[in-house]
Amino acid sequence: MIAGRAPGKAVLWGEYAVLAGAPAAVLAVDRHAVCELTPSAAYRFIASGYEAPEAEFRHLPPHPPKAAPAALLAWRVLQTVVGEGLRPATFRLGTDAFYSKGRKLGLGSSAALCVAIEGACASWLGQAPCYERAMTAHRRFQGGRGSGIDVAAAFFGGALRFQEGKAQPLAAALPELRIVWTGVGADTGRHIDRLASYLSGDDTLALDRLAECSQGLCREPSLDALNDYAQALRQLDRAADLGIYTEAHRRAESLAKVYKLAYKPCGAGGGDIGAAFAQSPGQFADFEVAAGMAGLTVLDLEAAPHGIEIRN
Repeated sequence: MIAGRAPGKAVLWGEYAVLAGAPAAVLAVDRHAVCELTPSAAYRFIASGYEAPEAEFRHLPPHPPKAAPAALLAWRVLQTVVGEGLRPATFRLGTDAFYSKGRKLGLGSSAALCVAIEGACASWLGQAPCYERAMTAHRRFQGGRGSGIDVAAAFFGGALRFQEGKAQPLAAALPELRIVWTGVGADTGRHIDRLASYLSGDDTLALDRLAECSQGLCREPSLDALNDYAQALRQLDRAADLGIYTEAHRRAESLAKVYKLAYKPCGAGGGDIGAAFAQSPGQFADFEVAAGMAGLTVLDLEAAPHGIEIRN
């Protein structure tokens, strides 16, 4: 058996701005997707967490199969290595850690699973995991949408500065932070489509302002800069009608202000997760209690210092 294991992510800042070429910051977190490969007579896909009934193909289909997302994602990865002699195998795909009570947390499960699959396939072929191959497969799975920042976090791990597909360790020290789950999933694709509609117009000042704030944060993260960024994100939300700030995000933001924290939605917004930032970890205790009483969940997450890991 060969197993690939890759972490999830939380976008710290730069969502939407990264799609316009600005730098962004992302943190790999310790929720991991796993792909286990064992030899078999056919290509079999068995998934848990990332909803998918079992799928089996005697020969790898040349076109996207009518299969559940996990099998389709694996097929996308396999298409990038199909000419390299990958033998049939059983793929056991696990993303259970990305769910709570049957609901997706928004920590980048598909990107983490894609990287885990690619890493396991690469090892199966006697190769090292390939970042570019994982990026290509996941972009095709998403229909060409997205920046790939979640793939970078899963592949490299740690805190990263990401811009136009390139990732490097974030040089600046991060404030203390906690990840807050709103309890509601987000439709990332719908938000990206709305951004595309906004970009087709003449006025992109709100996105330009967000990009400036993101660049400044990459140089010197601070609570004041994060509050400025959150204000710019709210302005973009209104200008492009993105639906980033749901009632749950507004509730989390109001609580953060009470306890002298900075708060912002992470990623596409409209649900999923947000991040609360503080100067010291002691500032979070009362906020966490208040968040729980308000129907929010502060997730028990740590930074994941390593990206893709292979076990033979």
